[in-house]
Amino acid sequence: MAPQTLDGGFRPAGVGRLDDWHVMARVLLPGSVSRRARILLNEVLSRAGVDAEALGDAENAVAELAANAEEHACGPFELRVVFVDGSLAWCEVVDGDRDLGDIPAILDRLRSRGDEPGLDLWEEHGRGLLLVYLLSKGCCQAYPTRMCATGASGKAVVFALPWKADAHLPPHPWAAAFPDHRSST
Repeated sequence: MAPQTLDGGFRPAGVGRLDDWHVMARVLLPGSVSRRARILLNEVLSRAGVDAEALGDAENAVAELAANAEEHACGPFELRVVFVDGSLAWCEVVDGDRDLGDIPAILDRLRSRGDEPGLDLWEEHGRGLLLVYLLSKGCCQAYPTRMCATGASGKAVVFALPWKADAHLPPHPWAAAFPDHRSST
């Protein structure tokens, strides 16, 4: 495969060339976006041998992102699971809204708080992202992308996926950007 970047130029921090990567993308139909995303991710992670606790965390993160997409953005909606060198790397919830809105600012604010990433419980926006941030150990971000199914512009909110500790893997693609991210066992 010729050297290329994901999504027309996006490359997670710390990633050099990705010679062997592929994406599993599934359209998520309105009205069942969260439930379907959770089911699909469970199937992929279960087949990969991810332990129950890490699987539950990833399911909760994807369900939250999918629910947020359906509530705050427009369709179409997609779930993407990215594999690097045949191993799980990250999960994306993609919607048809090109506006990143407050997502990058909320994630930056969470990162700047270090060991105390909490948000004020009375704040109207950001609690779902706080949950994803905590479940992914801070290894999440948002960026513009194109829909796999239609080629239309949209945005992706993404988090790192857990993997088995005994898997033969290259360093996690986001390791340089998120040094606190730990793989699951």
